[in-house]
Amino acid sequence: MTSLHRLLAAAALAAASVPMPALAASDGFPVFKHGQWEFTRRGENVPQHVQDLAVKECLDPGAAIREQNGMLEKAGCRFDPPKIEGKVFTYAAVCEIPNVGRTKSVSVLTRESDSAYTVQVSSEGEMNGKPMKTSETLIAKRIGNCKKEKAKK
Repeated sequence: MTSLHRLLAAAALAAASVPMPALAASDGFPVFKHGQWEFTRRGENVPQHVQDLAVKECLDPGAAIREQNGMLEKAGCRFDPPKIEGKVFTYAAVCEIPNVGRTKSVSVLTRESDSAYTVQVSSEGEMNGKPMKTSETLIAKRIGNCKKEKAKK
């Protein structure tokens, strides 16, 4: 699992079917440019093993979100359709993961452009038998084109 996938898992962004030209694909995900992206996550009241991070990866964030949500659904998460108001996408997820717990997360993604967005995630529930309540902020910015891989000889 890549660092971005761990960031997206924390965000628990959701899939649904609400088309919105230029801002969202037909499945309700925002549309972003493929390229080199920088992701920064800051958390409040997060578990000790979840630290603030900064990662750079070459990808299409929308495709990565779709892939991550597929993995989360297989693990036991259920997603509500997104609420879309202009450039703000609100996603809710309830995760019931065996031997871990039940949590509800609300993610508010603000699409600044096809090259920048911010996600604020609030989660609460129970993990490993203990109550939990966290909030996180993920800041994503496209910082350029992907570096070309050198041809192998």
